[in-house]
Amino acid sequence: MSKLSTALSLDKTSVNIGTTVVDERLHQSITLRNDGGLGTNYRLVKTNLLGTEQNKTQVVNNHKEEIKSDERKSSLEKEKSTVSDVTDIANKAYVEVFTIKAEERGFLASHSSISFTIEFSAPVAGTFHEEYTLVFDQNIPELHFSVNAQSLDVPVWIENSSMDFKICMFDRLYQDALILHNRSSAALRVSVDIQPRILQNHIEIVPRTAYIQAKSSFSLQVKLTAHPSIIDDSLSNEIFDSQLNTLIIPLEVKVADQIRTVPFSISAILTTSDLQFDVENIDFGCCTTSESVLTKIQLKNNSLLAQPFGFVNLPDYIQVQPNDGFGTLLPEETIDLHVLFSPTATKEYRCTLICKSLVNREFTIECQGVGVLPPLSLSSTVIHFPATPINDQSIVSFYVENRHLDKNHFKHPVPRIGNGEFAPICPTSFQFDIPANAPITISPLVGTVEPGKRQKITVRLAPKLDTEQIRTESIRIREAELKRQLESKEKESSHRGESRARPTGTAASVSRRLDTHGTMNTEIRLPAAAEQSTVWSIAQLSLLKSFPSSLSSFIIPCYTASGICQKPGTLSYDVANTLFIQIHCPIVKPEMIVISDYGQTTIDFGSASIGQELSRTILIQNISNKSIQLHSTLLNISGPFRLINALRRVEPGDTTPIKLAFTPNATIEFLETLVLTSESSKLTLCLKGTGLKPNVQLSFDTSNPFSMGCVLAKDRTEKTFQVRFY
Repeated sequence: MSKLSTALSLDKTSVNIGTTVVDERLHQSITLRNDGGLGTNYRLVKTNLLGTEQNKTQVVNNHKEEIKSDERKSSLEKEKSTVSDVTDIANKAYVEVFTIKAEERGFLASHSSISFTIEFSAPVAGTFHEEYTLVFDQNIPELHFSVNAQSLDVPVWIENSSMDFKICMFDRLYQDALILHNRSSAALRVSVDIQPRILQNHIEIVPRTAYIQAKSSFSLQVKLTAHPSIIDDSLSNEIFDSQLNTLIIPLEVKVADQIRTVPFSISAILTTSDLQFDVENIDFGCCTTSESVLTKIQLKNNSLLAQPFGFVNLPDYIQVQPNDGFGTLLPEETIDLHVLFSPTATKEYRCTLICKSLVNREFTIECQGVGVLPPLSLSSTVIHFPATPINDQSIVSFYVENRHLDKNHFKHPVPRIGNGEFAPICPTSFQFDIPANAPITISPLVGTVEPGKRQKITVRLAPKLDTEQIRTESIRIREAELKRQLESKEKESSHRGESRARPTGTAASVSRRLDTHGTMNTEIRLPAAAEQSTVWSIAQLSLLKSFPSSLSSFIIPCYTASGICQKPGTLSYDVANTLFIQIHCPIVKPEMIVISDYGQTTIDFGSASIGQELSRTILIQNISNKSIQLHSTLLNISGPFRLINALRRVEPGDTTPIKLAFTPNATIEFLETLVLTSESSKLTLCLKGTGLKPNVQLSFDTSNPFSMGCVLAKDRTEKTFQVRFY
């Protein structure tokens, strides 16, 4: 077992409090630390008093040994008198200028520290020095430290000798008060001289010369207006650091008939007030009067201070978002702004965007654009489809209108590009350009609209599963099935006592190349399943059950041109006359799917004779997280298809059977659709079947009766004929 001990130390052995004027106070601290595992009592005393106390204690101890037991009371009274006399002599020998702002005795625990704050306040001018000793328990060495300070007898002193303006912008006025105090009994004249002279362009002190009345104070006004030219003023690095933009100006207050001056300093961090755009001008190009063009710009704050800003005096056809062009930029922050151009007439637009900061600085961007009125117009420029499940469809319609009947621009706007020529009054063609990956179709895609007429346009949203995703899922399913088969073979081998035998052949090779998750590594790749195969259908069902909802938006251009066009890709159009329609397509997971026949929604009853009834059962599963009530559309009451059972509520994850019957009544091929609907989804089943009328041929002449000949009573005879179907 190790023995605990103390480890005492001071963070410094000499405390230099500094220089101050008479009757002013300065503070400094010293820390006593115990890094040992044993605590100790401590006592802080002046070193010169410690020797007196030790001598006095020795005298008292010797005196105690000589006196008798009945005289102990009187000896104790003498001891107290002696201690009091020694303390009085010590206090009179020194001027008390140092004060310990802490308990001078106490207990210092293990692994702890204590800080002693020393205050210096001298009633007279001079240099002061004091030695202190820290006394601990027995067998622990003492610690010593010294304290030094100086006081000056200056009649004028400054209340705050360091004036910090914090962060200041260029060309902005910042001011503060410099308060001077006069402790003398006579009025004094003071003056402030700014050196070097070039700093007078950036700082001003009012007044430069003043009189301070006896036992009074006076306030000087300090005005700081730093200009960007200070960077080129060739100031020393101690005054202005061009890299950090820090300004520290040492100044002095001169007192008449006094050699010693009163120093003080002015400090500030200088920064710019610039706001910077990433572009100098914006060209919106051509925009129709029914649409808007959006341009993104960036605004950066180059200052070290936060700056509120706002775009003011904007024309009616310009908007700045977000927050209508108002906000606050944090220091050195960059934000994105959207500028919207919405022309109201066919002309050329030019304007200047003005951005003002809180310090009334202006920053501008030149803008230009052209207003266009196409010869055709759309009844709706934004289409919001309802939430459409996979393998379902939604249909929305709108109109393309041709309102160009005359060229009288005094009565109404006439189609043209900016200030150009008017569009001719004639049949006008249009053409929609649909992106390749969009799950929408537009019909008609190309058309011509006569003046004063309109053309109905149908937009159909029919989302399908991505073919690549189905291929990937089919590969995963095949790999999982292959791994399951290999594991099954290994288990069979282990039951036969061959668990330690090494697999051979292709199965072993494939087994080594399968990872623990059932996926193939790069050494072997299974081909994707063929479309319309069983694995392909299983992959579709797997993706349908885990399909995440999504929202896609497409901007479809509609090109217009005068004349007649009937074939896509042959329209000779001008890009300026392009219309745009925005289509929002929310795609969700269906609530129900067919799980029988690997998800096939086409029910083929095959061929049946007229009057013959065939039945099929389809299983429907609820893959949503809520119960659904199924409904169905009506089938043709004169048709061959019938829904046999009633439709009931299906709980989440449950299945329900749909029983259908096919009874053909004619020798034709029957096609019909049965739509199963729930609250927010529908499932379309295609019913298919063929009716047959059988042709029969007998092996005898049917024009004559089939004769069995003569037969005796209670006797029997047989005769064979053939029935041939074709």
